[in-house]
Amino acid sequence: MKNVLASAAEAELGACFFNMADAVPIRTALEEMGHPQPPTHVVTDNSTASGIANKTVKQRRSKAVDMRFYWVQDRILQKQFLVYWRKGADNLADYFTKHFPARYHILQRPNYLQVDER
Repeated sequence: MKNVLASAAEAELGACFFNMADAVPIRTALEEMGHPQPPTHVVTDNSTASGIANKTVKQRRSKAVDMRFYWVQDRILQKQFLVYWRKGADNLADYFTKHFPARYHILQRPNYLQVDER
């Protein structure tokens, strides 16, 4: 992102926005080819970002989150996406965004690499 973000929730919501914006043309193409699409699931490990996206959390400061991220709420209301929270430990993509000691990387290898058993 080009902007400096004020909170982890804003960063997560921004990531949701960019991922969903990338998915819209794919969904549209599939629908135009005659393949109706159910809501695409979007997982976040930030409960506040999920709450803002689903309008279950009310923001105190309206300028805290960039207005373009409200696009996410509109797409959820249109039933194109389903944003929900899942704890970070269950999110395999979250591993690459954190710094871990070498021994943790060794323990995580089986989750990300296919070991050829010969």
